[in-house]
This record gives sequence, structure tokens and C-alpha cells, in this order.
Amino acid sequence: MKFAWLLPLLIAIPYWWLTPSSLLSSSSSSSLLSLANKTVLITDASGGLGAELARHLASYQANLMLVTRTGRSESLTNKQNVYNKEGKTNSPQSQSQISAYTWNKLVSVRDEALKLGSPKVEILSFDYNNVGEVGMIVEKTVEKFGRLDYLVLNQEEIARGYLVKTRHGQTPDFVSRTFSVNVYSSIELTLKSLPYLEQTQGHILLLSSLLSDISKPGLAVMSATQHATHGFFSSLQRELREKASGVTLTVGQVGEMEQSEKMSLFEVPGWSVGDRGECARVLVGSLVSRPGTVRYPRLQGVFVRLLGMFGRI
Repeated sequence: MKFAWLLPLLIAIPYWWLTPSSLLSSSSSSSLLSLANKTVLITDASGGLGAELARHLASYQANLMLVTRTGRSESLTNKQNVYNKEGKTNSPQSQSQISAYTWNKLVSVRDEALKLGSPKVEILSFDYNNVGEVGMIVEKTVEKFGRLDYLVLNQEEIARGYLVKTRHGQTPDFVSRTFSVNVYSSIELTLKSLPYLEQTQGHILLLSSLLSDISKPGLAVMSATQHATHGFFSSLQRELREKASGVTLTVGQVGEMEQSEKMSLFEVPGWSVGDRGECARVLVGSLVSRPGTVRYPRLQGVFVRLLGMFGRI
């Protein structure tokens, strides 16, 4: 096609200009000062973007409830490898080692947040697979701080597995656990938090990946959870608006980051890769400006969609 090179520009330019600037940059310093002494609950805060959000919020003197995960499935995350004499293992012993590792990281994040200015930081370890007990996280938060102002849903099970090639990708446990962590626990946390957020006219920030828009081979189950979560929270957002509720909700979409602790989902060029610190600033700004959606990096999603159109994903 003679003018095929124009297609990316025709898609990218409207996206660039039609995306409100409030979604792409942090709010003014004066607005961010309103975060002081507010209580923010962040899931999966022991590392990566969750920890970066905690550091930024601490610098604005927010109170923090930071949650890390236990019961992490090594076969699904493929990130924190634990070895014994025979090699990598997914035994209960290795799982406890992983839990200890993430707990120690969370302790470090807590200590850093206190030094940065947070008046109070509490930490908690929880297995999001236990959906029926998720309400305990909210109860502990209100017990420790007396209120809840912001809920940041950051937990994610990166579930890889070609369904037609691998046996573990076809098992009910694989599917069930991924949905429990990525979908059901987020829904339950939100429902348990709503009464307290109503009292404070609080805000919910859901963090999802590009898989909420774009599917990819080898990530069928995870793609399904991202679509389900995006659909649920987009609908809930409209319900809150129709109800004229004091609670607001932002649906966030975060792409590939430099030096990410999570496994990459898409191969993207270096110019489109985001900076974790800048991403955290954008997301913290969204807690104050409360947009309906926020995307970072803003052009990475356009690039991945183009690849999908040409069958390059």
C-alpha cells in the first residue's frame, strides 16, 4: 500500500489530542497536598509499580495500608524462582520462601515510606485466592486507620500457558486461581470497601494491562480475566455516576515499563516503553483529578493495536 505509513499517524494523532491532559500528567502540587493524612489501600505493594505508588504517596504524607501476596503460584508468575538441590521447585517449602521474600520487600517499602513522610504505614500479607476472606483486608485497614479514602487495585496473576500445547493451561485450578486473583478478589475488595468509601467520598483506581483491550496467544486465561475486570469496573463506574455517588472510579491501563519486575506481555520498541516513576506520578495525580480512564504510556497502546491489526502480536 502506497500510503500505508500514514495509518499509524491517522490513529495516533487523534488519540494523542483527544486524550485529556488530566489523564496523562500529575495534578498540581497544591491539589496533591490534599492527600495528606488520607488513607490509601494498595494491593501488591511489595515491589514494582505498587511500591513506587507507595513512595510517591508517602511524599504527600498519606497514610498507607500496603498488602503483599502469599500463596503465590511460581508456575504462573515465572518470576521469583526458588531452587533446591534438585532444581526449581513449586513445593510448599519454596512457596514459603517466596512469601518470606515478598514480605521482606514489603517491610523495606514500609520503612522507606515512613522516611519519605507517611505518618503511618501498616503492612499485611494475604492470599487473594481466598476470595471469601478478602474483606479482612478492608476491615484491618479501617481498624488501623479509622477510615478508607482510596482503594488501589494492583494485584495480578500473570498466567501464561498455551491452552492447545500445555496441560497445566487446561486445568481447572489454573483457570480458577487466575480468575480469583485477577477478578474475584478485586470485585470483592471493591464491594467491601464501598460503604467506607461512601463515608469519605473516596476513590477507586483499578490497574489493568493492555490485555484488557488486546488478546495474545499464550495468554488466553489472563486475557479473559483482564476483559472481565475491565467490563465489571467500567459498568460499576457508570452505576456510581447514575447514583450520583460520592465514590468515583478510574479504570487505568498500564503498559510495558523499564526495569519492570513483572514479565513482559508485549514486545514493544524502546521509544514506547514507560518510566515507572513517571507512571506513578500520573497515577497519583489521577487520585486527585479522578478521571474516568488513565493510560500510560499513552502511545504504547496505539502501537500494540497496530501490531494486532497486521497480525504481528
